[in-house]
Amino acid sequence: MTFINKKIMASQKFGFVIVDPVSGSGDQAVNFSGEKHTGRLQRTINLTVTTNGGAKKALVVNQAAAAEVVRSDSPNASVQKTGGNVTITGKSNSTKLTFSVTPAEENGLTLQLPADYTAAGKTTANGAIIADDPGAAGEFVWSITISDVPANVTIEELTATLKVTAAGGQTANVTVTQAAGDSTIELDKETINLDVNGTQQTVNVTSNDSWTWAQAAARTVSRMMGR
Repeated sequence: MTFINKKIMASQKFGFVIVDPVSGSGDQAVNFSGEKHTGRLQRTINLTVTTNGGAKKALVVNQAAAAEVVRSDSPNASVQKTGGNVTITGKSNSTKLTFSVTPAEENGLTLQLPADYTAAGKTTANGAIIADDPGAAGEFVWSITISDVPANVTIEELTATLKVTAAGGQTANVTVTQAAGDSTIELDKETINLDVNGTQQTVNVTSNDSWTWAQAAARTVSRMMGR
């Protein structure tokens, strides 16, 4: 039987499910929709519908699990030429994450990975099972801080790849680049004195760059030597 006068109320959210309409009268279609699920496991909510007269029916609503995933918030990270720390962040729903670093074949950046990282706000050992499995219900935030990167003493950018691997083999890669260092040059002598015959003497040059000798004014040299 269909009632002529229907009382219909607006939609209402229960957990992750939206019921539209949440109440009505007589014969009527009710729509059920859900928020996007990022958890690795299926989720379920139980609902009941009750008439004014006390009759009840139950409904189980399941939502499919999301695929296992790991990703970084950015594909790139940078380190100052003077060195220091770099923090890399991302999201995942995996049961564990394993971090590894590979320096580039040319101008490779050497990074020392820490033993621990942060998963869903909890300190977690690299490659260990994450406590309480937050990825079962949804994506969580992960972060790793690589500390004490040494200064770049070359004039080239240095790079390495941070690889994050989920339990299921999914990966995320981040290119870590350190800015080029300053051009430097040192001499092991400030003055040499050639004898009357001009006998050869040697000055050892230490530099990270190409260099060329040129004649300079005496005052320029004095100023460079702090005189």
